[in-house]
Amino acid sequence: MSGTKVPAVGDRAIDEQITLLMEEIQREAVPERLLELAQRLQKALNARTK
Repeated sequence: MSGTKVPAVGDRAIDEQITLLMEEIQREAVPERLLELAQRLQKALNARTK
């Protein structure tokens, strides 16, 4: 048996959400919007650790 963990469906959904948020952040030029996206990213990352 290998030590590789297969991500759960919920983990994949969170990973996809994080990926989409990171893409939005990289395209964003308006600081206010960046703050909102960063807060959403933080929530998604916190959900991932639970």
